[in-house]
Amino acid sequence: MVPAPDNSKPIEEAQKLAKTDTPKAEAIYKDILTKGPGSGEAALRDYEVALMGLGEIYRDAKRPSELADLVRTSRSVLSSFAKAKTAKL
Repeated sequence: MVPAPDNSKPIEEAQKLAKTDTPKAEAIYKDILTKGPGSGEAALRDYEVALMGLGEIYRDAKRPSELADLVRTSRSVLSSFAKAKTAKL
């Protein structure tokens, strides 16, 4: 079994860059999201944080079409999350 990648450092970097270098933060979040959520608790949490972070960037930049696309593409992954967690997202 292959261990899930540790995305905690890139997520921390993206969170810091979100206010100063939005395009770089967006690229980091997208990279994490393209890898998928993995199967471990930490991997799911990292995916969730990346999803929320990217959504916040789109919201703050007033980019509704990208936000809508993000929601559409993440639906299949969200269906695997617990219902209470999905409602939060």
